[in-house]
Amino acid sequence: MKRYTHRIYGFLQRPTGEVLVALERFKDRPLIKFPGGGLEWGESHTECLIREFQEELHLDIRVGDCVFFNDFPVISAFDADVYVQAFFYRVEALEDAALETLDVVETWEVPAENGEQFKWVRPEDLDPARFTYAIEQAASRAWLAEAKSQK
Repeated sequence: MKRYTHRIYGFLQRPTGEVLVALERFKDRPLIKFPGGGLEWGESHTECLIREFQEELHLDIRVGDCVFFNDFPVISAFDADVYVQAFFYRVEALEDAALETLDVVETWEVPAENGEQFKWVRPEDLDPARFTYAIEQAASRAWLAEAKSQK
């Protein structure tokens, strides 16, 4: 029997235009993605995203519009019996928090051990091909298209 999982992610953008990207090693697999994670039973997308940003970044956010969701089938890389549907929302920080991010802008290397690091990426440096999975690649293209249309 096939099952579904919903993943909820956020595009956190600084006033200077950079978007926050997560560099993660999960179950010994390197991942490049946006901050966020799995929807828990009984949670709304907004509640999930608020919880994930608190857990990962210790940051309070406001959730905005949905920018992208995958309408194409994706089988989980971690369990072949699970289909993944992911939703990507624009989010806004409610405070001026000093996020712990990588200082080296050029690096896209994930941690050597299981864990997560974050980096700010300028739109012109955001290459969808760098993202691990097709969902994140498509979501980054949607975010870039929206960012260009707002200029």
